[in-house]
Amino acid sequence: MNRALRLVEILWLGVAAVSAVEIYMAWGNWTRTIQFTLFLGAAIFMYFLRRRSRLRAMNK
Repeated sequence: MNRALRLVEILWLGVAAVSAVEIYMAWGNWTRTIQFTLFLGAAIFMYFLRRRSRLRAMNK
């Protein structure tokens, strides 16, 4: 269970990295920039949410 949660955390970091690259590449197109900025924010939020839940599960 712990390994699966850790894998999900890494996948969310991957989504954040891809979103950051897409923001850089689509900087002139504001619609895509805003879209991938929202994806980046959601990925970072989900990373910390999953990390917190994994750490709680480990302490039980």
